[in-house]
Amino acid sequence: MSSTGLKPRRRILWLVSVALFLLVASVGAEEARESVGVPYVSPATVKAWFDEGRFVTFLDVREPDEFVAGHLPGALNIVYDQVAVLMDELPHDEPIVLYCIHSAHRAPEAAKTLRQRGFQNVYVLEGGIVAWQAGGLTIRASDLAQAPTILPKTERCAAVKTP
Repeated sequence: MSSTGLKPRRRILWLVSVALFLLVASVGAEEARESVGVPYVSPATVKAWFDEGRFVTFLDVREPDEFVAGHLPGALNIVYDQVAVLMDELPHDEPIVLYCIHSAHRAPEAAKTLRQRGFQNVYVLEGGIVAWQAGGLTIRASDLAQAPTILPKTERCAAVKTP
């Protein structure tokens, strides 16, 4: 069989794999949403906030290598399990939108930590950085010479479980 005959099959297999991955991630995000009690906000809603002139602080709670590879413009990077230690760096007077890859585990846990410590204006980005990019919104790499990318879930991320 020619290599051109394999390309459409590989594309279909890749698309099916991505669809299954997103389905599994959305189920995990739904479970996290119910257990954490922090409001989720869609990328479209955050974009509308920008269009209205509202300022938002993005908090990327992924690992530094994930952040460097690709993040939302202007985002701060504090690893999810360090949020309580470094929360003094965060504003109390504007919305804070936390995210990770799909916002299924790390972002909700970090948001819950902030809520427990008195932050009221805290949201989790529905679908995480993947949904942001899928919605046609910009992500950036720290090295402007590099194309931004979303690194796959790390072992440390996989170990995070919401109650």
